[in-house]
Amino acid sequence: MAVRWPTFRGRPLLAASARWPAGGLIALCAIVIAVLGSLTAHQSQANSVDARIDAAIIARLVAHMHAADLVVELGNQMTVTIICAVLVLACLALRRPRGAVLIVVSVLVAGGLTENVLKPLFGRTLGGALSFPSGHETGVSSMAVAVIVVLAGPARPRLPAALRWLLMAVAAAAVVALSPALVAVHFHYFSDTIGGVVVGIGTVLATALVVDPVTARLARARAARAGPDAPTPAGDGMTTAARGLPPA
Repeated sequence: MAVRWPTFRGRPLLAASARWPAGGLIALCAIVIAVLGSLTAHQSQANSVDARIDAAIIARLVAHMHAADLVVELGNQMTVTIICAVLVLACLALRRPRGAVLIVVSVLVAGGLTENVLKPLFGRTLGGALSFPSGHETGVSSMAVAVIVVLAGPARPRLPAALRWLLMAVAAAAVVALSPALVAVHFHYFSDTIGGVVVGIGTVLATALVVDPVTARLARARAARAGPDAPTPAGDGMTTAARGLPPA
């Protein structure tokens, strides 16, 4: 039986007007990582800023450690893998293959960048383990930002606006809640979690900038093989018929 591959026709992940701002935000993320990494490189204890912030967080959450432990579970590798699989299946069910590609690629790239490049490069440790940037926060942030891009961009699925906003709020809340929880359970310094968020944002936006033109090229190639009677994708991978659709 022949395998039917996604056509990738339809709207791009990022609108044309958002591509340059996305590039600027990626550059800003790179600068933040470089600055934070340089300021904390090869440290084995909290600096003065982290010490004050961490102490305040721990004092507020000391009575809620069970809740903090539950929130930290969101960033565990197994949990990230399961949530990522669910999100990919949801994108495919909603006929948003670009969204599925964005989630898979950005989560894998962000995790690999954090664990294999940035942590060894900066060498910051907590309890003997490399800590900057936070791998937990990187995983959750990359998933959350990818979900927000899919739900807010031109390729957003046809869901009620209230539901889309609720899902985006939940994704953002997970990122915000994870940061103090990681500090409270002594997994990371506060600046480690900021680094994880920044890696997640930058990686997702960079992936979206790559996925859009690549999938558009695939759509044009597929249309060319299908013959002159097939719908012709436009330059952004959108078919001429799709351009006439009302906003989702």
